[in-house]
Amino acid sequence: MFDEKAQLHTLEGVAAATLILLVIIYAIDATSITPLTSSTSNAHVESELMTMGQDILNTLDYEEPGYNSQLKNDILNWDGCEYKWNGENYVETVSTNTLNNSSIAIKLKQILINQGIAHRVDVVYLLTNTNNITDKSEPVTMINKEIPSENAVVVSRKIVLQNTDNPINNWIKNNDIDTSSNLYNIIDVRLFLWRI
Repeated sequence: MFDEKAQLHTLEGVAAATLILLVIIYAIDATSITPLTSSTSNAHVESELMTMGQDILNTLDYEEPGYNSQLKNDILNWDGCEYKWNGENYVETVSTNTLNNSSIAIKLKQILINQGIAHRVDVVYLLTNTNNITDKSEPVTMINKEIPSENAVVVSRKIVLQNTDNPINNWIKNNDIDTSSNLYNIIDVRLFLWRI
């Protein structure tokens, strides 16, 4: 006994298999099975680092009403010296002082050191010259793990210092940009991040 529909079922099966095979080939062509190229993987890493750095600064700059943020307190209490990572702590380059009580040092140690991410923190503030023209200072390095690579990303956060904040540290002393108001200076905290 012959089934007249058998040929039709066979033809439908071949057509369905061909259609599925074409969809698979199209999907393989549309996505890369090989590892990502250096440019796309680098952009992905930079995007992750930028988000991570901004999250760190945002968290440190959160302040309760009536209190300074951790980042602002770190800036006010910083002595203006550069601190380098020695494998265990951030140590001052000219002495054995450590930056253990700094919130930013603690966060960087917890998050970045454990993930092998190199970093650097620079501080830039405003200067008023003799012609009353305000300009930016040269960057002052606060924390330095290594020299930034070409692939480093930079995130920043601005901190406003008031006269009532008592900014008496040597690195910012005598830099009151507006003596007629309570505004003392505006600090730009820059965090550089890059993979080693």
